[in-house]
Amino acid sequence: MMFTIQEILDVTQGKLIQAGAVRKVRSVCIDSRKVKRGSLFVAIKGERFDGHDFVAQAVKQGAVAVVVSRGLSPKGDCPLIKVKDTVKALGQIAKAHRDRFDVPIIAITGSAGKTTTKEMIASVLQSQYKVLKNEGSYNNQIGVPLTLLKIKPFHQIVVVEIGTNQPGDIAELTSIVQPSIAIMTNIGESHLERLKSPEKVFQEKISLVKGLPKGATVIFNKDDAFLKKIPARFRQKTCLSFGMNKGADYQATDIVAGQKGRINFKVNARHAMQLPTPAFSNMYNALASISCGRLFNISYNIIYTHLKRFGGIKGRQKVACVKGFVVIDDTYNANPVSFRGALQLLDAFPATGRKILVCADMLELGQKAQVLHQEIGEVVAESSTDVVLTYGSLSFYTAQKIKKVNSRIEVCHFKTQLSLNKKLLKRCQPGDVVLIKGSHGMHMDKTVECLGNG
Repeated sequence: MMFTIQEILDVTQGKLIQAGAVRKVRSVCIDSRKVKRGSLFVAIKGERFDGHDFVAQAVKQGAVAVVVSRGLSPKGDCPLIKVKDTVKALGQIAKAHRDRFDVPIIAITGSAGKTTTKEMIASVLQSQYKVLKNEGSYNNQIGVPLTLLKIKPFHQIVVVEIGTNQPGDIAELTSIVQPSIAIMTNIGESHLERLKSPEKVFQEKISLVKGLPKGATVIFNKDDAFLKKIPARFRQKTCLSFGMNKGADYQATDIVAGQKGRINFKVNARHAMQLPTPAFSNMYNALASISCGRLFNISYNIIYTHLKRFGGIKGRQKVACVKGFVVIDDTYNANPVSFRGALQLLDAFPATGRKILVCADMLELGQKAQVLHQEIGEVVAESSTDVVLTYGSLSFYTAQKIKKVNSRIEVCHFKTQLSLNKKLLKRCQPGDVVLIKGSHGMHMDKTVECLGNG
């Protein structure tokens, strides 16, 4: 990557408040600890740290220019560019870099399954192409631009997931990414604190399709009540569908689930596929990756090989054996859509012992949080779960609903994660299957760690 200071000023519409030596920007960085000689340091204010407090450190480590949103006077001859919003400036710089490359970009959004779908697609495409993908869940106004800034001339395809937690996020990111393919996984109760309802979640997510350039392709889940409306609403777009119901371009048929913890199925009754998980939710992720793989002319045999080997992702229904029992780590995040999918996995998973659900609060659900936690309790009550351990003020309502609906299930609620962990260590026995689920902010990954260390 190569930018001049003038080019940075032009794309950000920034003001040069301190001139310096004429240098080339060779990389962009937002973490002062990772600044290298030739880096442009963009000072971003986060939840815990403010990048403006580390400008001097960034300059000392070799930053050749700094972008800020408030006046600073670092020592030396480092150019200082002031902008109104450094996050927006990061996106503007990333878009300028992206525009230099004629490379297909696949953008994925939805209420659940984005990261797993992204990883499956990348796995399939990497069999024949040089692929750049975003790391982890770098799917916001900071993570997506940082991914785009890594595009090199040798990359043949870029795969990014695009997230949101407030109206306008996806439209803004779409304008930066300019994707040639949009993949829509599902629509449900997610980020309701700001998006209010599934209908408004749909309105936000569909911004990805609205912002697609001419000639772009939409790949969508036809089984989803909201997404199946896409072809009628966007007749000018090329649309490909996937699902389990009839009429999908890529339909899963002949499904055999649960045998040895796998799912076997066929695509359009012809092409055999296998997933190393009994989770039905992963069927949709796989169908999205199959649709995308075929769009890039990858054979069904190659797709089969890569999906069969897909090992999952930490914190997203990752399965491990611990001391004779199975732990399903689904702790990265939680909303009602992903929770129902996790419960399907627990139901399908073969067990010689008990099925234990350990769950914490689903966050960012706004005024409907209590009701949605009660509704999840009803789903749990109708499942094959034997034991439920809950933690958190909202999961209390889940526990209460389970007790009311199904007295067969043993239910315990805990006020602290420490007390829950102690109980869980005593309850787990060989042959049990333990599903651990909760929003990222509930830190249920610590409970997974305690099982391995206890």
